[in-house]
Amino acid sequence: MPKSNHPLKKVPSRAKERAAQVNMMQRSFDEMGKFDNASATSVNMAITAGIGLGLEVVFYLFLLVFRVSDSTKIFYDYFYERGWVPFVLTYLTCWAIAILWFKRQKLRSQQNVMQFKLLPEDIATEIRVESLPHFDAHIKRLGFNPKQSFLLTRILRGLEHFGVRKNHSETADMLKSQSEIDATMVDSSYVLIKVFIWAIPILGFIGTVLGISDAVSSFGGDMGAAADIEKIKEKLGQVTGGLSEAFDTTLVSLAFSLCVMFPTSVMQKNEEDLLNKVDEYCNEYFLKRLREPVETVGAGDLSPPADSSFLQRAENLQAYLLQIQESQSVVAQQMTQIASQFNHLMENSMGEEGGA
Repeated sequence: MPKSNHPLKKVPSRAKERAAQVNMMQRSFDEMGKFDNASATSVNMAITAGIGLGLEVVFYLFLLVFRVSDSTKIFYDYFYERGWVPFVLTYLTCWAIAILWFKRQKLRSQQNVMQFKLLPEDIATEIRVESLPHFDAHIKRLGFNPKQSFLLTRILRGLEHFGVRKNHSETADMLKSQSEIDATMVDSSYVLIKVFIWAIPILGFIGTVLGISDAVSSFGGDMGAAADIEKIKEKLGQVTGGLSEAFDTTLVSLAFSLCVMFPTSVMQKNEEDLLNKVDEYCNEYFLKRLREPVETVGAGDLSPPADSSFLQRAENLQAYLLQIQESQSVVAQQMTQIASQFNHLMENSMGEEGGA
């Protein structure tokens, strides 16, 4: 019996409509990564892991040179004759060095950006809404990637925010918030290296414990078969030698920990100093030059501009002064008339007295 296929056709069409609606609501790739400057401080872990492995291979090949002489063979033994722990320690150290090297390159690139005039006064001494496209075009002509620089991202976001809000205080608050985001981003980029700094000494102690365990177990297994004191002394010598070799892994781990810790601290301080310079640049060359529009166009806002209001008040004051001047002239005329009448009365009174 044939069945109707109409319900089956409606389900895919509805699904397509729903998928189309979802796709319309999703952010585009350009929109999501418009101001994503995580690459300004973070590095690709897969690439640095591969480079770290290559550095470890080169390091172990270099150690073969110390095998030639008995006086330098101890350096060879530290890494070849102490089990698997030195291999892991060396790899983690080389991986951390690769990360720090890439971060150093990014830091130099950002310091290079700060040498250019990103907001030149040749375009405009004051940054107003009408001059924002010119500054934006100038920054793009320089050819730098904004995602690789905290300063470029900060300025571009500030220009866009000021163009939309047209408010100095709101733009300053946005830049302050972005500064906190950048500081958090720099701090989070050192999480893996800090894990290495913690793990390297722990692995060294693990290697020491494993070496001590092997030495003691071998000594305990041979005690029952020992027939005289000379064999016991020989076994004790082997145990003490094994213990000294076990502690070598701790020595190597502590040395590697220092080799990673000091460069990491210096690099983190340099990046924090860079963020401080970015904040200072934004305060001195960006926020200080921002000028809000004289007239803010809005619904129901019919207030005249500041210049016309000042002229209106000046004209009103001038008209008031003219009125005062005219009133003073009228009063002077009246006083003159009163004085003339008084003189006339005095003359008449003097004439009457003389006639009498």
